[in-house]
Amino acid sequence: MGIYDRDYVRSGPSQGTHQPPAHRVARFRMVSVNTWLIIINILVFVVQLNLPKGTTSQYLLGDPLFIYGHFSTFEGFQRLEVWRLVTFQFLHANITHLFFNMLGLWIFGSLVEQYLGRRKYLAFYLVCGIFGGLTYLLLNLLGTAGGLSFPGVLPNHTYTPLVGASAGVFGVIMACAFISPNSVVQLLFPPIPLKMRTMAYGYVGLAAFNLFIARGQNQGGDAAHLGGAFAGYFFIRNPHLLTDFFDLFNDSRKQGSKPRGKRAGKRPSESDVDRVLDKVRASGLHSLSDREKAVLREASRSKSA
Repeated sequence: MGIYDRDYVRSGPSQGTHQPPAHRVARFRMVSVNTWLIIINILVFVVQLNLPKGTTSQYLLGDPLFIYGHFSTFEGFQRLEVWRLVTFQFLHANITHLFFNMLGLWIFGSLVEQYLGRRKYLAFYLVCGIFGGLTYLLLNLLGTAGGLSFPGVLPNHTYTPLVGASAGVFGVIMACAFISPNSVVQLLFPPIPLKMRTMAYGYVGLAAFNLFIARGQNQGGDAAHLGGAFAGYFFIRNPHLLTDFFDLFNDSRKQGSKPRGKRAGKRPSESDVDRVLDKVRASGLHSLSDREKAVLREASRSKSA
């Protein structure tokens, strides 16, 4: 069975399901977060193609979205334009850059969203991208302000731009290696089957090789890849830390902040949780029954309480 035949790469309602017109808004809302991320990235790129090009004071040629959305040490750190840690994730250098990032997100993102849920998955994806930007920033500061020259530092100018969804995608792939390590995926280049865990760690190893040893032309991108991968490795094992990512005015982890009209489910035993996780790692999330998925959801709620 190929990766495109697996249940966890499918999203949206099944074919043949009829929904009355009154439920169109609900159907619109049920589009997966992963699908929305892909749609937004593509729309942003299309808009970029149709915007006039200009230059910044740092002599960077680009459209207005690129100029005000890319991340760099100068713009994001020295000028404190911190929103760029998010906006750079939705910008791409060219169609090839966009295609491979969205292909990776389409293949692997649905599995992680099913495991974490919509809200935590979006937080997870953005956090991995943010850590990618911060890793780039740290290595660039060491190479410029710090004047260091050991392997891995980025001696580029502080206004060298960083764009792309790669850091978030690397985080998603690392999450898949934890959720379903023994699932077999088919690579495009070369066309060989690999276990999910082997592929994920292989990608990270390649990025590390390019950054620390080969020191290729895309060192900044490789730094962001590693930052996103390390964040993905950590947060998929500690998803309760993502609970408050979107909480601007209150802390949803405080007792008494549970939504009205919903009762907390019975807390599953550790043995039940371990059994379900063992099944996920052996056969993938798609092999779980509805009751087993409910066990994971209740366990996640218990951790975040």
